[in-house]
Amino acid sequence: METTDDLLYRRYRVDIQFHALGIAGGTALDKGLVASHIARFSAEVSNVMKLSRKQDGEVTEEAMQKYMTSVSSVFPLDDNGVYIRGMQIQAMLKDAGQLTKDTLKKKGLGRTIRDGGVVFPSKIYLGVEPTIIERPVKPDNGSATIKIFQVAEGVKLSIPCAVLDNGDLDDALWKRLWTVAQNVGLGANRHLDYGKFKVTDIRQEDNWDIIDLWSNGATPESTSPVPEHSHS
Repeated sequence: METTDDLLYRRYRVDIQFHALGIAGGTALDKGLVASHIARFSAEVSNVMKLSRKQDGEVTEEAMQKYMTSVSSVFPLDDNGVYIRGMQIQAMLKDAGQLTKDTLKKKGLGRTIRDGGVVFPSKIYLGVEPTIIERPVKPDNGSATIKIFQVAEGVKLSIPCAVLDNGDLDDALWKRLWTVAQNVGLGANRHLDYGKFKVTDIRQEDNWDIIDLWSNGATPESTSPVPEHSHS
């Protein structure tokens, strides 16, 4: 359906490439999510778990319990693969604006980024299979522990987005926030240097329907539900 939002929003596509460590999953486990991950990524499950992971087509309780005690956090998952959420990018850009002090200079900037002024797909598919990483973590006080979590490596994303043209976030500031956001990062365990990325391109696009961003998309390769053609 044609809309009249072409004068309200600027459309962009932002291309990013994650650094060698990749991006870490930060979603807490529940049994449903564990069952989905075991069923889809059985190569990441130990041999004992593989042997016992399914019974009458279902993931066994034993396998789920073993997975939950060995892995602390994962990526959310659906039939199209693992993904991050658009709201994570909104939070990252708001953090970048706080670091640059722009949220102090423009009182409405944080709200514009957080509450509908910057629009991303709800789900952004990573297009890769995650691996399980073990890392020693040393708190400020106390002994080191081993943290086990999912990591997606080799991720390159082309992210469609729309920016409300209300004066809070002009083109120059938009690009500056993305420059800072490279070092803010996405996902979990950013203090261990996961989630850092390089912006390889930011380009403005012709008008497409903002509503297309809501459909989440079903093509992990493009991570995008937005049509490549512009509306006539």
